[in-house]
Amino acid sequence: MEPRRIACRSLAARVAQLEGTELGGAVGYIVRDDRRMADSTRIVFATPGIALRDKALLSTADTLILDEFHERNLEVDLLLALALRAGRKRLVVMSATLDAERIAAHVAGTHLQADARTFPVDIRYVSGPSSMPDANDLPERIRQTLRAATKDPGDVLVFLPGKAEIDACTHALQGEHTVALHGGLTLDEQRRAFEQAPRRKIVLATNVAETALTIPGIGVVIDSGLVRRTHYEYGRGYLALTAIAQDSADQRAGRAGRTGPGVCYRLWSGVASLRAETPPEIHRESLATLMLSAAAWGESLEQLPLLDAPKPQALEAARADLAAWGALDASGAIAATGRSLFALPVDPQQARLLLAARTHGCLEAMIDLVAVLSVARPVFTGARVDVSHDADLRAAGCDASAAIAALRAKQPSLHGASEHVIREARQSRSRLRHLEHLPERAPEPASIDREALIRACIEADPRMVYVARRRGRELMFSNGGTELALARESAAQHLRDLEAVIALEVRGFGAGRDARGLITSAMPIPLHAILRAGLGSDKLGAVRIERGRVTATIERVYAKRVLAEREETPQGEVARDALVELLLRGSLFREAVATSRARLIRLALANKLAARSQPGAAPPSAAAPNLEAFLRKRVQSLGVESGDDVALLSAADFLVADLPYEQRAPLDEAYPAKVDVGDASYEAEYDIDKGQVLLKQVRGSRTTPPPLAYLPKFPGLKICVAGPRGMTIVRPHG
Repeated sequence: MEPRRIACRSLAARVAQLEGTELGGAVGYIVRDDRRMADSTRIVFATPGIALRDKALLSTADTLILDEFHERNLEVDLLLALALRAGRKRLVVMSATLDAERIAAHVAGTHLQADARTFPVDIRYVSGPSSMPDANDLPERIRQTLRAATKDPGDVLVFLPGKAEIDACTHALQGEHTVALHGGLTLDEQRRAFEQAPRRKIVLATNVAETALTIPGIGVVIDSGLVRRTHYEYGRGYLALTAIAQDSADQRAGRAGRTGPGVCYRLWSGVASLRAETPPEIHRESLATLMLSAAAWGESLEQLPLLDAPKPQALEAARADLAAWGALDASGAIAATGRSLFALPVDPQQARLLLAARTHGCLEAMIDLVAVLSVARPVFTGARVDVSHDADLRAAGCDASAAIAALRAKQPSLHGASEHVIREARQSRSRLRHLEHLPERAPEPASIDREALIRACIEADPRMVYVARRRGRELMFSNGGTELALARESAAQHLRDLEAVIALEVRGFGAGRDARGLITSAMPIPLHAILRAGLGSDKLGAVRIERGRVTATIERVYAKRVLAEREETPQGEVARDALVELLLRGSLFREAVATSRARLIRLALANKLAARSQPGAAPPSAAAPNLEAFLRKRVQSLGVESGDDVALLSAADFLVADLPYEQRAPLDEAYPAKVDVGDASYEAEYDIDKGQVLLKQVRGSRTTPPPLAYLPKFPGLKICVAGPRGMTIVRPHG
């Protein structure tokens, strides 16, 4: 198994050449959208994702080779665990840089080392604004480094963190012979990086060129030291531009010494401290796809012999996702919906959108939308929306409609759409249309049924619905969890009175305290669409009792946003909440509730005093609940199901059993609830844990604390007096 499509094709072609056979004969490959092999093929190069979905391929193979294992791709980790669970004996795990002894122990195998022919690489450090790798002024720094490398022999390979940086450097290096190399290019476009050129070639690449591939003629590597990588935190994967690890730096430098002595320019200081190893994806990605893949093989992810155990919070988040999508049954086994999700070559959440679209009559539009989302890169090259220009597809403020329209446009670039993204999205669309048995012909740029798309999205995953909430000058969005903001590139940014959105794509940026979630693709929706979908829950608003009947304002609330209000006699849990509120505010059975409050205070005081005087001894009775807890328990036990049930209740239903007289009398004498000193009355609040009683003046004209002789002894407690001016005087206990 080879992690990357480019490497699979290239390696298969090279091995076929060495074997003296035609590609697709004895040596072949299988990658997404491309299969070249026959029944007689003996050596098959395949990406892990293809292998996981082609059980016949694995079951008929005598030997399984997992190459470039150090990348610790989720699918490669799963393939290794499945091979170990199956007891496969002919298993080879390969990489130029990995903790070989640890791997050998994990697979109960033998560590073999093969020394390849390598050439010396001269490492030169070119520090930037800081000692660590830094993205500031990156195109200009690369241009200056190229100037310094003028006399170094060979072509140049520049490692950059993403396509945006490749585009920026291409622009900065106008006049040079630059070639891009990244996963979003077609096979023909990728092939340009491997072809000889009449003058010095500068290959601007992501880390697809870091391993497996050997680009002929490379004598110089310029390493930005940066990678755009996700890390998992609080149930969400956050994309961050970060420094590479040392093992990755070594791999990149080695690209300069494949065919002869070379030079590697590292755009950071030699004293920088890089992380030793690249963290495995299992510790920095969502595990939903991994858990679904394991379930499709009849395995529980938690029970598989994985090299690194998943983090508990990531497992919990993955289970929540799969449950929301209906992918697993109650036992954790894959359900019919889960098998449908696994069969589709897109992220499970995007696959769930397609399943919902089948039943809402918007499959073709959803295929187009998912095809664009699956590229995971911005469709439009500019962040600003020109609402006055007819060619701006984002003027309506909906990212979903704009993406579909761009994909269907005859000349997407005229609308500001990226040609690379549209081309890759169209390839994905063709793939999805074929799987859905739709004709190859792309749909016309006709009107889109947004209402159907909205219904399908909400059915697929209601958690995608976010309501707007103003936070000072900033508009935030919430689904009841972490609040998100709209990304600057979202077409919805310019809309006024935005009530809610369906968050089709959410990306996290930053790390730690700076981590922030942004909605990069949003579909604006009105609040009534959320209400119509049945989302949210009923919450009790204003409550009143009229002619023996309870009437309440019922609020329909989603993510703390009130969607609608209605007046009715409350039912079920809302009715019980309404009754408790009426009891607490004295609108029902006032005297009985007041008596219960006093008795509960007395009971709690007795328990506290008993525990204080006899540490370890059991209190004289059960721990006393507070008044609200008591009332809720009573309302529940009385079987209240409707506001009309108030007619069946009496004051006696809400009286707390008091202490026996022989306990109550001495307690009230030593620790009274009220104290009257003639010209002032006080209520006593006891804090036994602090060993004090606070006397709060409630009536009278006294402005100074009363003499101790006028007060009860309050044995064992300090006496604090709060007068009318708010001063508190502390008196020693007697």
